[in-house]
Amino acid sequence: PNEPYFGTLVVAKPKAELRDRWFTLIERLALAGLVGILVAGALAWYLSRRITKPVEALAEAANQIAEGRYDVEVPRVRSGDEIGHLAESFGDMAVQLREAEELERNFLMTVSHELRTPLTAIRGHVEALREGVAQDEESRRESLGVIAAEAARLERLVGDVLDLAKLDTRRFTLRHEEVDMGRLLERAYSNFAEEARRRGIDYRQVIGARPVIIADGDRVLQIISNLLSNAFRWTPDGGSVELALDQENGTISVAVEDSGPGIPEDEVDRIFRPFWSRDGGGTGLGLAIARELATAHGGQILLETEPGRGARFQLVLPAAPVDGAGV
Repeated sequence: PNEPYFGTLVVAKPKAELRDRWFTLIERLALAGLVGILVAGALAWYLSRRITKPVEALAEAANQIAEGRYDVEVPRVRSGDEIGHLAESFGDMAVQLREAEELERNFLMTVSHELRTPLTAIRGHVEALREGVAQDEESRRESLGVIAAEAARLERLVGDVLDLAKLDTRRFTLRHEEVDMGRLLERAYSNFAEEARRRGIDYRQVIGARPVIIADGDRVLQIISNLLSNAFRWTPDGGSVELALDQENGTISVAVEDSGPGIPEDEVDRIFRPFWSRDGGGTGLGLAIARELATAHGGQILLETEPGRGARFQLVLPAAPVDGAGV
């Protein structure tokens, strides 16, 4: 502080020039901000439309499906994000609902036909008996036989529908008893022997073992009978059906093999669906009930088939009871 000063350097700039540069900077910042806002707004609008447009389309499709229009065209979203997955899942749901509606419609038509046919026969023979058309003892006995057979047919149909309803709602109870599988197989075999003789079908049974298992005997017989009924339905007159029983590696297997037309690859997964029939005939309940009953016993039904070379259904059950098996 005691050193002497030799001079002073003064640096100055006009205020007007500084003010002009400041205004220029503000203008450029404002312009850049406005451009940024416009770009951000345009990008936000584009992204919102990209997201909301498919969502709105899906919402419209959902409204149409809620009104019962299952043939609605679900919009396709090519993006691989959550919206794309949502659209894909929604499309799968619409297809399943459409198939379910078709199956329900076919089932109602089929059941109506299946009910009407035996009822018509029963009514005709009852009228014949009432009006005295069937006068001799043989005619009356024949009419009563037809009435009894058609009544049993109705009982089977109603029983199948009730069984499936119980299986679907898990209100089905299985008995646990000793079941001689050899005797059970012979019983199932004999139930179709007359049909095989009448149609000239080469009908064979092969019993490779005679195990005794703990299961519900009536329900196991129902499974085998359903498999045999399916085999005889598709086997042409003069064909062949084989029923085989074997035991291996802690499992019991009952195989039903036929010489029918086989099952196309695209129908393999459908044949076990309730109410689905390959030719539109029958109720489509036999194989569905058989599979559910097999699962309830802790087993499964396997299928080997080739178009034009028949089909082989195999019921596989555990030799020992499975804890918790049943419905």
